[in-house]
Formats: sequence, C-alpha cells, structure tokens
Amino acid sequence: MTTQPDIDMADRVTPRRLSDVLRDLETGLGPRIALGDLVSGLRDRSFAPLMVLFAVPNVFLYLPGSSVLTGLPLMIIALQLIVGRPSVWLPRALSERSIDRAHFARIVRHSLPWVERIERLARPRLWPGKAAAVDQMIGAACLVMSLLLFLPIPFANGVPALAIIAMGLALSERDGLWLVAGLVGSGLAMLLVAAIVGGGVFAVASIF
Repeated sequence: MTTQPDIDMADRVTPRRLSDVLRDLETGLGPRIALGDLVSGLRDRSFAPLMVLFAVPNVFLYLPGSSVLTGLPLMIIALQLIVGRPSVWLPRALSERSIDRAHFARIVRHSLPWVERIERLARPRLWPGKAAAVDQMIGAACLVMSLLLFLPIPFANGVPALAIIAMGLALSERDGLWLVAGLVGSGLAMLLVAAIVGGGVFAVASIF
C-alpha cells in the first residue's frame, strides 16, 4: 500500500495570512530593512505582501513623491506576475535600497489594522479559472494602476492604490470577491483619471 508524497500534504497547508507576514517583517529584521531582505523573507508569498506595502503609502501616509518611489517597484512586480515568475525578483539597484526600521514600522502600523479587518471578510472562494491565468490578469490590472500612480495628478493616487491593495489581498487569500472589488476599483480609477485629465484639457482649451 502506497501513501501520497509529502508534497501533497504541503499543498494542503493553509498559507499564512498577510497580516502575520507583515507583523513578522516588522519585528524580525535589523535596524534597516532592504527590499531584497523583504523578498528573501517572503519567498513565494512575496507578490501579495509587496503589492500591499508599496500601495499603502499612497492611501494612508500622503508622503510627497511617494507615488514615484512606489510606482516603479509595483510595475516590476506586475510584469513578473504577467510572465508567471514564481517569486518576485528585483534589480540590484532596487534590491539594495533600504528603509529605516522606524519608517517601515510606521507603514506596517498604518496598514495592519486595515488589512486585518479585510482579512476577516476574505477567504478562499469563487476563484475563477486557473491560478496562473488569474495571476496574469491581476498583474495586467496592477501594471495599469501603477502607471496611473506616476501621473502628477493631486489626490488621484488613492483609488488606484486601493485597487492594488484589494487585488493583493485577493491574491493572498485566493478570494474571488475581492478580486472583483479590485478590478472594479481599477475601472473606477481609470474613469476618475480620465475625467480629471479631460476636465483639465477642457479648462485649458477654454482659456485660449
């Protein structure tokens, strides 16, 4: 009589929640935290936590220039989701960039209560199609949202960032409802930016 390989049992293990990963990162690393350290510590769970971490400053902290600093890593993450990489790879210039522990703890403190509230409502359900195909769809939507973050439009970063956070949580929990919320948020973000840009063009044209 044969038994199933150990890897089958590993596949049935419930993945750690995103809030647990963020809490461990806050307390378990040195005085400065490099992006490469984050990726190494997260291993194959690096996509969802990094999506949330890079999107959060655009919603809660309103740091000057944060959209430019966070948008590029989000683009790299999105592209790797699209091509199907098993974990995040960052170029050396980004991997070696570090952040002070206090600053990182501030980001985690702001994001953890919100993430934990959402996690109570998120669970594996209604995940459409094959995981790889859905990951590519999330990557494509995240890429568009990260491009919107680069636009110099005041107070327009929040909606794209919220859409990225929703998709990151959906990816972490494999929750189809939050996936829909992230995609709807992406559509709203595109409409919002289009309306702002269109209004600005109309205002300038009316002057001349």
